[in-house]
Amino acid sequence: EVFAPYKTKQKEVGVKFDLGEFAHTVSLYEIRRPSSYTDPFTNVFSFGGEQRNRGLEWGFFGSPLRGVRLMGGVAYSDPKVTKAAVVANQGKQATGVPKWQAKLGAEWDVPMLQGLTLSANATTASKQYLSADNALSVPGRTVFDLGARYTTKVSGRTVVVRAAVTNVANKAYWAKPHYTSLALGAPRTFALSASVDF
Repeated sequence: EVFAPYKTKQKEVGVKFDLGEFAHTVSLYEIRRPSSYTDPFTNVFSFGGEQRNRGLEWGFFGSPLRGVRLMGGVAYSDPKVTKAAVVANQGKQATGVPKWQAKLGAEWDVPMLQGLTLSANATTASKQYLSADNALSVPGRTVFDLGARYTTKVSGRTVVVRAAVTNVANKAYWAKPHYTSLALGAPRTFALSASVDF
């Protein structure tokens, strides 16, 4: 069954600190939307009630040192079911939304070899509940990625070669990226690509 589009209501206030080569952003928000649930008697997934997400985010990006770029942030969210189709679930943490999330990405232009840039990323999230009564959950996870790109000229055209390894530690984890599904995180993955400007 395809559900009709639902509306959300959002309030947000934020501040940006621009320090020239580096910037910080801080924001407070509240989002209200219909809550999703699985009926315990019919086992049918549906929408009903209301979910309220309140949170605080801090982000940063820029170049603190020559040839080094950083980007990342930390977010805290309080995803609460404020109106529940099943009264016992009212006030519980909403499913599929971790309370804590963070990301840090870094790039370094290697001075000894012009055109070579190394990169590293780390992402983390706290546990996510799977059931409306908060009885079932998946644990939090932290995943690391590494990469490199090399930019050069071939016959007067710019060529970029990229290599990446995602989930370097081959971390096995579950996540709930969508309201209705539970997904297994991708294993260690290697990627190699090249692009040419015409």
